[in-house]
Order: sequence, then C-alpha cells, then structure tokens
Amino acid sequence: MHDNTVRAEGSQDEAPLAGDGPDVAPASGLHPLIWSVNLFSDPIHGYIELTKRLTPERANQLGMAPEDAAEADLLDSAWLQRMRRISQLQSARWVFPSAEHSRFTHGLGVMHEASLWARHLYPSLRTALAEADPGAALPSEGLVVETLRLAGLLHDVGHGPFAHFFDEHVLCHYPAPADPRRGGRKSLTHEDLSALIIERELGDTIAAIRRAPGVVPERDALRPDELIDPRWVSFLISKPALADPSMPRWLRWLQPLLSGVFTVDNLDYVRRDAYMIGVATGPVDVERLRRYSFIGPRGLSLYEPGLAALEMFLTARLFLYEQIYFHRSVRAIDLDLAEVFRPSVVAIFGDVSPAEALGHYADLDEYALLHQAALWARGEAIAIDPAPGDGTVTAEVGRVWQAILLRRSRWRAEAELRRSYEAAGRDAARAEVARDLAPSEPDGGSIDLAEIDARPADATATDSLLAIVGRDGTPGAPLSHSLGRLPAYSLVARRYRRND
Repeated sequence: MHDNTVRAEGSQDEAPLAGDGPDVAPASGLHPLIWSVNLFSDPIHGYIELTKRLTPERANQLGMAPEDAAEADLLDSAWLQRMRRISQLQSARWVFPSAEHSRFTHGLGVMHEASLWARHLYPSLRTALAEADPGAALPSEGLVVETLRLAGLLHDVGHGPFAHFFDEHVLCHYPAPADPRRGGRKSLTHEDLSALIIERELGDTIAAIRRAPGVVPERDALRPDELIDPRWVSFLISKPALADPSMPRWLRWLQPLLSGVFTVDNLDYVRRDAYMIGVATGPVDVERLRRYSFIGPRGLSLYEPGLAALEMFLTARLFLYEQIYFHRSVRAIDLDLAEVFRPSVVAIFGDVSPAEALGHYADLDEYALLHQAALWARGEAIAIDPAPGDGTVTAEVGRVWQAILLRRSRWRAEAELRRSYEAAGRDAARAEVARDLAPSEPDGGSIDLAEIDARPADATATDSLLAIVGRDGTPGAPLSHSLGRLPAYSLVARRYRRND
C-alpha cells in the first residue's frame, strides 16, 4: 500500500477523480482534486481518498472555508503513525507468514468503508430526521460523512502491543475512567484509551477539519455553523456502546455502524485479513448489504433482500475466527505469551495505567516490546527481582520469549472439541466441554476455551441495533429470528500439554 500522503503536491499518489468537481480552471492547470485529496492504492478497496490541507487561496477559489487541518494532519500525527507498529493479527502472523499488515492500514480501510456507508445513508438520514423533528436543522452531508470517516480512522488508535491481547492481559488490571453514562465500573480497554487520545491529544485537529473528500462545497464542506466535536467521535467508537440522549439524533442513529450487528470495522478486517493471509472465506457481498440498508424511523434498517448478504458476511467472519484466529498453533503461542506478557510490559512501561500516562503510552508499541524481548531471549537485562520500569525480567521470562520468537511453542494440542450454543445454554455447554477435556492426571495440561459470538446473543439488543423492513415497507421478522441459522456462540476448545 502506498503512503506518499501529505507531502508536496507532486506525490505519485495524487490524481484527479474524473467528473467529481466544479468547473474550475486554475492558473496552474491542475484539477482541484489534485490540491485537496491524496489517493492510496489499497488491495481491498481500490483507491482510498484522504484530504490534505488547502491553502487559503485555493480554499477561496473552490468556495471552501479556510482550514487549519485536514485528515492528512491526523495521519501524520505520532498517534496514527504509531499504528504502523501495532500488528493487525497479533500472534497469528507467526503462523500465517503473509499476515504482516498493521492496524494503520486497517484504520485507513475502515475510514474508507465508513465513508461509503455515510454517503449512501445520508439521503435517507435527512428524510428520517425531517420526519422525526420537523423544522430542526439538518446536518450537512460533509459533517455526517467526515464524522464517520474520523471514527473509522481513529477507532483503534488506543491499541497497545498485540492489540486485543494487551486488553486481556494488561489493561484489564486498571479501571476505565469514570463515565456517568455507564452504570457501574468497568475495566480499562483500548476503546477507552482511544476516546482519551481523540479528545485530549487529537481534539484540536479534529475540530479544525472543515470538509470531507471532494471539492463540491454544498456536498463536501461543513457549514460555517458546524464543527466536528471530538466527543462525537469517541461516542461512536465506545464499547460497550453508550446511551447518551444528549448526542445528536443523527449520531445516535449511525452509532450501530461502529458497534452493531455488522460494523465498518469488521466489514474491513474480514476481507483484509482473509486477503493478506491468503485464505478464501467464500463470497462477502458488502455492496449488496450497503445498498439494501437505510435510515428509517427505527434507525439503521435493512430491507429483507439484504438479509442473505448479512448472513453470508457473518458466516465468513465466523470462519475466520474458527480457522485462523483460533488456529491451534496461534492459541499455543498465546499460552506462552500469556505467561510473560504482563511482566514484560511492566518492565518497559511500569506498573501504571496508560490512561494516566498517555505521553509515555505513545512510545509503547510492538517494536519497543519485541526489541526488548530479543534482549531478554539472549539472556540480557535479566534480574532476580525486577522492578517496574527498569527494563529487566526474570530468567524464566527470557526463556519463554526465546521460545516465542523462535516459534518453538512449549505447548502441543492433544484434544479438541467444538460446540455451538445459544445464550441460555452457554454456561452449561462451557462447563461440559471443560469436563470432557479435563486431563486424567494433575498438571496434565491446560484447557483453552476460544469463543466467538457468531451473531449477537441478546435478541432484544440485536433487534434494537438493526431493524428489518419487508419488501412492502412493513416491519419484517426480528433480526434475531432471521439469523436463527447461525448460533449465538461458537466454541473451539482444546487441551494442550507442555512439550518440555
């Protein structure tokens, strides 16, 4: 993927898009899109657009407002560039050799996917808003599109080394920042860190962005009375999804695109991961799903003819989890990694919540961790009693890192069971599998239960996230019923035995 993004205007990725701009003939002879948009070639989406900052003269010539920032400024920030050093597939890349893509490329893909959905949904969104609140001001297309694009670009900006593994073995030890919109307390997650980074570190840049890609002011520019509130972006990416009636209605209606039955996030990663790994998932018709989606009185809605495309997509996602993300060798590496991950992070970062040390967290990526791990694997920086932040670990941690880095897992799968079940039978099914796999002798192995929600398990929540509309415009069968052929949960359970 090319990344000659926000440099001089002669970048090789800069090219006009035919028929997309006004009839402007600048003295330079360049098409206006050369000034305002860079293009990236991407193996999944073809070309991805990225706005670059207009000079005051060029903004005036196009009828655009002066601007102090564009998407390119975000992309060239330390936080976004850090995403190049966070792998998309964690330890799976040590099993699938070509899976070397990063959260950076994925974020660009999600931004593009969000843009397609926002452009498609905007006409029905305007109609639904006008019917719900006659006389109220409607958001411009530029505001809606750009807000969704930024949510897509920044949704993973809070990830740490090894992404979700970092959540499960490091962040879970710290509380999330208090939020009155959320009942009770919860553990810190990368989404919480993303929200802090968006609001505290990138907020000024976000608020200064004045347009979506394109050079048609009536379509692409924010109105003079509009700006993108960074809190809108953090609201969209929050998980669990927040209920906040103070947020604009249009934003709440679009929230399921980041936290619903399908999302612009998984619509990108299912296709991207399969392509980069080289595995065939079967057909994934995202365009059909999008074309049959709209905003109705109940929010995000899908016409019944699009249900097959949704089921097909969820099946492809399930396949990736069962065959790739939960591959026996991937999970074996994860068993080793689980033993050393937290003490390794504490050694280089200290025993402090990243939420309280964002400046330090910006330097914590996989390059930093794996460089230090290579030293430990060679017997360097070893201590009997390591102190947080001193860069040292025990000799045992060093030995485990040596096994990980050389792909010599200390675990071997010796038994496997697969089960599918509904939410009501979840606890019983997991307990039964654990009993069936239990080793016959003490210390005879480790039980690994890898579970995926093949479809949303809570029928009430599912049906509130996506309304189904029949061919005649009347409410269709609830989504939870329509997806009944897919299980709520799918489990891959294994017993592993130590090789040494």
